[in-house]
Amino acid sequence: MTADWSKIEALPATKLTDLFAADSERLSKLSLDVAGIHFDWSKTHLTTDMVTAFEDMAKAQDLSGKRQALFSGEVVNVTEGRAVEHTAERGEGKPESVAIAQASHQRMRTLIDAIEAEALGPVRHILHVGIGGSALGPQLLVDALGRDDKRYDVAIVANVDGVALEDVFAKFDPAATLLVVASKTFTTTETLMNAESVLQWMTEHNVEDPYGRVIALTASPEKAMEWGVDETRILPFAESVGGRYSLWSTIGFPAAIALGWDRFEELLEGAAEMDRHFRLSALHENAPALAAFADLYYTQIRHAETRAPFAYDERLRLLPSYLQQLEMESNGKSVTVDGQPLGRPSAAITWGGVGAEAQHAVFQLLHQGTHLVPVEFIAVIEPGDTLP
Repeated sequence: MTADWSKIEALPATKLTDLFAADSERLSKLSLDVAGIHFDWSKTHLTTDMVTAFEDMAKAQDLSGKRQALFSGEVVNVTEGRAVEHTAERGEGKPESVAIAQASHQRMRTLIDAIEAEALGPVRHILHVGIGGSALGPQLLVDALGRDDKRYDVAIVANVDGVALEDVFAKFDPAATLLVVASKTFTTTETLMNAESVLQWMTEHNVEDPYGRVIALTASPEKAMEWGVDETRILPFAESVGGRYSLWSTIGFPAAIALGWDRFEELLEGAAEMDRHFRLSALHENAPALAAFADLYYTQIRHAETRAPFAYDERLRLLPSYLQQLEMESNGKSVTVDGQPLGRPSAAITWGGVGAEAQHAVFQLLHQGTHLVPVEFIAVIEPGDTLP
């Protein structure tokens, strides 16, 4: 069913200054605190009337039914005929799927315990090869949360340019390196090419049984075994978990081993809290829904072609790249769920950067150029440094 945009299109395009002048409670009305995150949409053009119009559209499109289908493990990916069950990895979803995810997590924890006990020999370095969601998510977590941890040296390599691997080889001892191969299908050309290069490096440096130093993260364990990984070192995840959402699954292994299991569990619980909020909250006080409403308004009504998140914390420098894949791969569509031409923009192009640097690089165009670019400012209350 085609969405009816007429109510939203009929709303006035009021200036932000006028919106604040007209409503002294605008900030409180359009702010929300969920799972330790403060959201503020008061500086967008959302209004209570607009939110109501979006709620009406969502009701007409049966968003609540689709949301229930998502969390119930029903087929919502109609193109591939699959459920979409990354929430089960966080403990929210069909009970059977949650149980499978928990078993996979327990298997991962057991293997981490074995590595820490040096059952695979002395390990100081973790070399993770993957690409797309198999690299961007883990890389973000390790970079953002693992800067102060000295448990293991972790490198995540996606690029097939040999320079990327050689930079790591120069820092790692092959005899103390664990190779982690992350591929949902275990047929990803770039990932397997890099994995072969790492094995060759180990062989050239006389590492005994290089394949015995390999861990596979995959939804196709049989393919990993055919490639040469022992079944005891394969950490599977469900086929119904999309790559761009997979950091919550065993794809998060490098983060779990780098940060420690307790912190990985905290990460899962934080995501589960947001899942519960999305599932149970009315749309007018629902953070994911309000964020979607703002994005849709700027893309569909104001015809903004891009959106830009800027992180004002060095620890979140990789967040824009992660969001870029998350949004653009999800919304890279040209037809409706029924296969009909979309006829409207599918989504904005996501880009961004680190705030202070961007202010001296791209903000001139954002402030004084001719493009309308919605910007999201992301800040952290507790700094990661000790500088005065």
